[in-house]
Amino acid sequence: MPEESTTEVTAAGIARLAGVGRAAVSNWRRRHADFPKPVGGTETSPSFSLADIEQWLRDQGKLAEVPLRERVWQQLAGHPGGTVTGLLHTGCALLLLRARPGAWTELAALPDDRLGALLPGVFEEVLTARFGPHRSVHTPSPAETLPAVPLLRAAVELATELGGARQAFEFLLGRHLDANPRQYTLTPPPLAELMAALAAAAAPEGRPVATVLDPASGTGGLLRAVPHPTALHAQDADPDLAALSALRLALHGDADVRAAAGDTLRADAFPTLAADAVLCHPPFNERAWGHDELAYDPRWEYGFPARTESELAWVQHALARLRPGGTAVLLMPPAVASRRSGRRIRAD
Repeated sequence: MPEESTTEVTAAGIARLAGVGRAAVSNWRRRHADFPKPVGGTETSPSFSLADIEQWLRDQGKLAEVPLRERVWQQLAGHPGGTVTGLLHTGCALLLLRARPGAWTELAALPDDRLGALLPGVFEEVLTARFGPHRSVHTPSPAETLPAVPLLRAAVELATELGGARQAFEFLLGRHLDANPRQYTLTPPPLAELMAALAAAAAPEGRPVATVLDPASGTGGLLRAVPHPTALHAQDADPDLAALSALRLALHGDADVRAAAGDTLRADAFPTLAADAVLCHPPFNERAWGHDELAYDPRWEYGFPARTESELAWVQHALARLRPGGTAVLLMPPAVASRRSGRRIRAD
């Protein structure tokens, strides 16, 4: 059996647990000989055992009870596979809770080792039913699941506190995104809602925007803003983001969700799709978008984009994936409207 992993917490996490500043944590380390020793991290940024820290804080009268949100976040941040892997495993558990709440209740009564052994098989059933056999969300193995069992139990408890599986996943994903602002390019929710509203307003009267594609989906924020879709298609070059998008969208509603990992311009996952709308916030100013390989691609109906015009490649990809009369709404940098190299394509 794998050794039990220790959830670790940084000095910043300790400060949040105790409701103090980081300077106070530094003072405690200097002044109290019994302050827990680091178990990981580096000399300048050490990490500590969360269980040891909680006990020390209680012994010192500095902590009455760790808030559930903070406990789950610290467990997620201390996942042995990293926070994103922890989010994916948590998303699988929350999807199980949403789809088969009775099954989770029965499984949760089992001891941790038995639960860790059985969950992968149940996850496989739920993921296949929701996303199909060819999907971006992979089923964790028993060896991967067992260390995450305390996190998964706590995440389900958090779902009860927050009002549902969707709310719990949104909280944990949002916390991760807030903690890593330079790692992700996000579309602000009000802007995502505006783009979705523009697509809906352009649809013919009486015809809903039912099938929607985001070919650079990131964390799924644009597709999440679409009201009452029947089918959502997402693709992202980052496999982790494709999987997170799939779980986020599946927890958000009942639309059919198809998410794929891969370079959209070079390896389109939905070549025959005819969507009602395409929403997209593509990468800006990308030189290595496939200019040399894609010179004769049939998507360039309005002209072959210059190497410096990656945004116009994304625009034409979006247009190529629309049904007749469909609408594409893309977020573009202002320079796209005035660069000389894209003048002919814009004119057409």
